[in-house]
Amino acid sequence: MVRQTPFNWLKPKNDFVLKLVLGSENDQSKELLLAFLNDFLYVPALQSFTSVEILNPIINKQSIYDKGSILDIKAKVPGYGYINIEMPLTNHNNMHKRSLYYASKLIGNQLFVSDEYTKVERVVAINLLDFPFFSSTPYHSCFRLMEERRHEPFPDLLQLHFTEMPKFIRQDQAGKIPVNDRKAKWIRFFTNEDDTRWFEMAKQDPVMEKMVESLRVASLDPEARELYESRVKALKDLNSIRGEARREGIAEGIKEGLEKGLKEGKREASRELAKKMLRKGFEVSDIMEMTELTETEIEKLMVEINNH
Repeated sequence: MVRQTPFNWLKPKNDFVLKLVLGSENDQSKELLLAFLNDFLYVPALQSFTSVEILNPIINKQSIYDKGSILDIKAKVPGYGYINIEMPLTNHNNMHKRSLYYASKLIGNQLFVSDEYTKVERVVAINLLDFPFFSSTPYHSCFRLMEERRHEPFPDLLQLHFTEMPKFIRQDQAGKIPVNDRKAKWIRFFTNEDDTRWFEMAKQDPVMEKMVESLRVASLDPEARELYESRVKALKDLNSIRGEARREGIAEGIKEGLEKGLKEGKREASRELAKKMLRKGFEVSDIMEMTELTETEIEKLMVEINNH
C-alpha cells in the first residue's frame, strides 16, 4: 500500500516523468506500460497485451536540457505493432504534422533494403497534449486512413491518437466523462497537481497504486529530482522565449505592417525569434520548424550574430 507522506511530489505532467514511469527498462515500468496501452487502446480483456519491448529505455541526459526536444517512449507489442507515446507541453501549431512525420519514420525504419513489404507492422502514435489543438469537442481524437467516398477503412496500419488534456479536465470537472472511459484514470494521474490526492488515487485499483508508488519513488530519488527540475527549467525557458517572441512579433508585425505590409513584418519577427534561439543554443532543425525560415537564412543569421 502506498503511504501518504508529506513531501514534494514530482508532477507527472512532464515528458521526463512519463518516460521514467512508463518507459524505463524494468519489470514494473513494462507492467504499467502494458496496462496503459490496454486501457488507452480499449483492448478487450481476453485479448489483452501480455508483453512489450521498450525500444528506447535509456534517457539521454542531453535531451533533458534540450528545449526543443520531446522525450518519447518507443515500444513494440508482439503481434500488434510499434507504438510511440509523446507528451508535448507546448503548442507549436504543427502537432498533426509532427505526429505523422514520426509515425512515418517508424514505418520506414522497419525494413532493410532486402526486406519484403509484408514485414511492415502497424504503427500507433499516442500524443498526450497539454493544450487544445482541434476545434472539435471530444478530448480524444483518433485518425486512420479510409476511402473518402465509401468510408471503407484502409488496413489498420496507421493510427494517430491525440488526447487534449485541458479539454479532459474541463469535461471531467463538469461530470461529462463516462464512468466506463478506460483512459480517464490515466489522464487524471498525469494532470493531477494536488499532492493530497495521491493517496486517494492509489486506492482506485492495483495499477494506480503501482503508478503512484513509482511516482513516489522517483520523487524521493535525488538524481531523478535534479533531472526533473532541469527539464522543467528547459521547458519554461522555451515558453518564455516563445512568449517574448510572440509579443515582439505582434508589435513588430503591426509596425512593419503599416510600412511594408503584415507579411514582411511577420518575417522580421521570425528572424528575431531565430536570433534568440541561436543565442540560446537551439538546433537549426528546431529553429527551421518554429520560424519557417530556410537553413540558408538561418546560417546567414549565425554569421550576422558572430560578426557582432
